[in-house]
Amino acid sequence: MRKPIDLNSLVSSYKDLPVEIFEGILNFFDFTMRYEEIDQISNFISNIYVEDRYFGYFYVGYKIPQIDKEFDLLRFGENYILNVEIKSILKEEDAREQLVQNKYYLSSLGRKLKLFTYISEDNSFYQLDDDETFNPVDFAVFEKLLVSQKIEHHPNLDTLFDPSDYLVSPFNDSERFRKGSYFLTKQQQQFKNEILKGSSRFIILEGLPGTGKTLLLYDLAKELSETQEIVIIHTGELNVGHLILHQEYNWSIIPIKEVKEIEQLNPKFIFVDETQRMYPWQLKYLIEYIQKNDISGIFSIDPKQILSLRERNYNNLDRLKSLENRELFKLSKKIRTNKELGAFIKGLFNLENMKYCNNTENISIHYFGDINQARGFAEGLEREGWQIIDYTGQNFNGQAIQRMKLNRGLNAHNVLGQEFDKVLVLVGSTFYYNDQNSIAVRNANYYDPERMFYQSVTRARKQIMLLVVNNPEFMSKLINAVNKKRSS
Repeated sequence: MRKPIDLNSLVSSYKDLPVEIFEGILNFFDFTMRYEEIDQISNFISNIYVEDRYFGYFYVGYKIPQIDKEFDLLRFGENYILNVEIKSILKEEDAREQLVQNKYYLSSLGRKLKLFTYISEDNSFYQLDDDETFNPVDFAVFEKLLVSQKIEHHPNLDTLFDPSDYLVSPFNDSERFRKGSYFLTKQQQQFKNEILKGSSRFIILEGLPGTGKTLLLYDLAKELSETQEIVIIHTGELNVGHLILHQEYNWSIIPIKEVKEIEQLNPKFIFVDETQRMYPWQLKYLIEYIQKNDISGIFSIDPKQILSLRERNYNNLDRLKSLENRELFKLSKKIRTNKELGAFIKGLFNLENMKYCNNTENISIHYFGDINQARGFAEGLEREGWQIIDYTGQNFNGQAIQRMKLNRGLNAHNVLGQEFDKVLVLVGSTFYYNDQNSIAVRNANYYDPERMFYQSVTRARKQIMLLVVNNPEFMSKLINAVNKKRSS
């Protein structure tokens, strides 16, 4: 766990102690730092003329969990937060942009922000003003702030930041997306830069739920639409967010069933979301159209996010990987789902993994013997802001799924690519745990209840509620696994 440090102590330890002892101190305070950066911090504090007691309680090199957004120096106060970024040379626009990003991430804490950049090359100092202009400032300004700050102690900084707050959905947060009130993670930005500089005909964005595939896809679409004709293809029914984006940007957004409309739209870039659910003939058609017309295609895909049994055999990712002139970008860090929620989901689908679930504070599990009681309970929760995600019914031999339907909210197909703070899902009698303690289903014949369940719970950003109905065996095994972890 990250601990604050006194800057005089940091510099003295670096200058006076053997390397192995100093490395041990860095490990104890849970941060890594290049030695030249510590030299720069030493140069910085040599300009600050205050009593030594004011150099304490700085967090050095803190990173927001899951996002890897890093701050050089942070000091928290009840009246304001101090942030100083240390640079060797001045690249003014880059330095300003960094402080603007810092302002975005720190604003969620509800404190006034005082943001600075120190340049060691010429010993200069800059501040980001309230209007986001970047101007030179005297060190005395910082000295007064340092002395006047009412120190605020935090036993665990990570609890201050909710990574899911920073993953904007183009659909559920369409206003923030349209206004550009978001920043990409370091990995997303790196991939974006490589894609924009590259010349590959086929771009593949692969990643698990919550890794930011859709945001990166739509961010690329927003940038390229400024100079090029684009088309976005959604593998499912269009949602309200799609319609807003169409009206706001005049983007061409079409459902996959209308894929051949691209022939009239004549795009230079085709963006495809949820590629794993496309029929193979649809993917084949798109590939051939892109090759024939010498244009580019960007495909977002998660092979695990399938909803029907036949989709298991599509192998759309392998088909894309087999193409010439293609490039794969694999997003690896989950952002939407916090670590505790992610650990629970992992344990939910295999009870052996429940041992990694250290916190069930944001998990609720309720049992009902009667589906009507569960429906009444769900109706009340819906009024309290919970997003019910129901199972998609099927017209033929769909009795097993029909018995699990709450008949409220959105279904598993409606929520493709979307995200919600609080998600409620029902677990019916078709579910069970097999001999390997993995979740399994009985009587599936077209839509896959297990994959629909996975799709639903991975839409949650902050809280999950499960309603287990008429399935005492499932409830017993799940509760025993959760309680066993809590008592260990």
